[in-house]
Amino acid sequence: MTAAEKIDYFATIAELFKELKKDCHSTAILRRRYAVRFIMLDNFNLYQELIREMTREGVQIYNLEQLLDPDDRDGWITTDMLVNTIENLRGQVVVSPFSEIVRFYKDDKFKALFEGMSLMEFADTSTRIYIPLIGLKHRFENFLNTFSRIEESQPIWAVNCTESQPVKINLIPPNFPFPKSINCLETVYDWLVFWKTHAPTEQILCSSDTINTYSKYSQPDNIFDIKKIDTAYSFITQILNTQIGIYYRQEEEKFWLQLLAYIKDSSFSFKWFVNKHLNVYELKTENILNKWTSPDATEFQRWLLKHYYLQFIADNKYLNKILYDCVDYSELKLFREIAISIFVDTNSQSQIKERNMLLNLFSKQYKLPNSDLLVMKKQILNIAKTDINKAVSLCSGRFDFEKELLVVWYKDKMISLKDLQDIYPDFATYMNDLQLDCWINTYIQSYKKAKINDKYTDEIKEIISEKNANENSFYEWYNSNELELSKELLVKENVDQVFWIDGLGIEYLSLIKEIIDKSNFKTEKFIIAKTGIPSSTEHNKFEDVTKIENLDKYIHDNLYNYPQTICHEIDIVKDIFNNILNQSTEITIAIVSDHGLTALSRLTDSKKYAKKASHEGRYIKLDSEEIIEDTDYIRHKTETENYKVALTHASLNTKPVREVHGGCTPEEILVPFIVISNKKLTKYTKTVNITKSDSTTTQQKRGFEEIELF
Repeated sequence: MTAAEKIDYFATIAELFKELKKDCHSTAILRRRYAVRFIMLDNFNLYQELIREMTREGVQIYNLEQLLDPDDRDGWITTDMLVNTIENLRGQVVVSPFSEIVRFYKDDKFKALFEGMSLMEFADTSTRIYIPLIGLKHRFENFLNTFSRIEESQPIWAVNCTESQPVKINLIPPNFPFPKSINCLETVYDWLVFWKTHAPTEQILCSSDTINTYSKYSQPDNIFDIKKIDTAYSFITQILNTQIGIYYRQEEEKFWLQLLAYIKDSSFSFKWFVNKHLNVYELKTENILNKWTSPDATEFQRWLLKHYYLQFIADNKYLNKILYDCVDYSELKLFREIAISIFVDTNSQSQIKERNMLLNLFSKQYKLPNSDLLVMKKQILNIAKTDINKAVSLCSGRFDFEKELLVVWYKDKMISLKDLQDIYPDFATYMNDLQLDCWINTYIQSYKKAKINDKYTDEIKEIISEKNANENSFYEWYNSNELELSKELLVKENVDQVFWIDGLGIEYLSLIKEIIDKSNFKTEKFIIAKTGIPSSTEHNKFEDVTKIENLDKYIHDNLYNYPQTICHEIDIVKDIFNNILNQSTEITIAIVSDHGLTALSRLTDSKKYAKKASHEGRYIKLDSEEIIEDTDYIRHKTETENYKVALTHASLNTKPVREVHGGCTPEEILVPFIVISNKKLTKYTKTVNITKSDSTTTQQKRGFEEIELF
């Protein structure tokens, strides 16, 4: 006998129930001997109709979910549990649901279960156990065709329906962050209850870990289409029908999972979401770069930034390629790739420009490993041997080694100050000439050139030999009416706050002016003042002010290292003023200094005076004031002490290895005195107090007391 011959078919549930009632009263031996009745159904509407009719007829319902441990709703119901349960049933009972468990059994377990139930005998011959089978037609018929005792087993019933009711089951991993608006069967308990109360007309989600595990044993049938959705990407695109426009990489699945947690339905907009998630109205390339390098950014956010840029911006070919290939979402990865990738092919000037533009969009300087910096420096130096223009173009101005190379190339006249205006604007501004009509301006420009050339130049020698030839010539300009002590100037001012920048000399005037001009502060006074002698901090202290020691600390803690020291000091001064100017309230500020610095004492031989000298030989404290005059020093007396103070760049004892102060050179003695304000009603008078010019000018007629600088 075949399965087709064994199965009795009915057109409706009503017809089935006629047979069911006859069966209950049958005296046929096999019908009375075997109690289990399999009822094959081909959709869930029939199943629910069957359960309703059985309830009306007084048939008991045994709910399989009660076999589950209450403390473990995602447990499993084994074949032994089913057999033991059915063997203990009495009377007329329908087991519901049944096929929704057995479809997940292995073939050997499946066959053994049905063989056992098919031949199950009860002492009470009136017992009938009804087993509905939905969507197991092919698998159950295969069992019947191999069942050796098919002829003597109980009858098998089937109700056919012309209505097709395929059901898609999408199995997703446990704890999948699916939208809460979607119904999901999360446990075996949910799974069993669902089929008794719903006639599914759409796809079903199931995240039960147990069913996911056993789903590999299920087989295709006439109702169920079970499909595993293993990735968040598949869920988004196939279940939610949402296309994000991002190429899927398996290694980025964790980002898709995070994204899925934010998606509510198919109306999801990736662009709108990223803007909202990052709290930005509209992302631009600059935002992308700086948010990427923010230590607060997560890898997920950087992944979003990458794909937002590629979909909605993509205006930089150099960045396009870097981001398209990017699979590393660490904090500094993007900055590093932008900096280094250009050296794979340096033949495209457009890409070099794009790369430099990107580097300068970063709001902060990010430190790359020394190995990376050395590679870039080596590449640029090799290119410079044959093409200095290309080498210069590869300098973005963002790295310290680039700044140092640019200073050396400027010294060697390989590039001009104009060239540096775009690449290294801070240095170009530092070198700018304020074109004051006085010897101090001439001197400070000569000093900066000598410092950049790292050479004690003839121009410096000439001015020092005139202005600091001896005590008389020094005191002539030092004690002139045109120069006032910073402390004396400060007493005359009514300001809200005073910043004392230790070590700030007038060599930085042009840089300071530019920084202030770009701020929301206006300059009230910009005066060249003088410091007390010796030009050291201990002799020129300011009381009850805010002291900033960054510059002075740097020169004392570090040996002079050309050209690194020059570049670093420019950065220090710039940072100091940017911090001062970052005020959130209206305020008037005075900026003072206790002394300047000289880098030229390193380049001249020192004098070998026996006394122990201070500040690497810039002055010597004496036991008495009885000392002969000399062109090496001036004799200076304070209220309590006597000093020899170096008159020229030649120190009095040891030869300096640092930038120093304490002596009488103009760069040590002359300091800025600045008053600035961001108050809206302040009337500004831009002034400078300078030393008298050798030539007769309009300024001389005005007495040099307050002369316009800008």
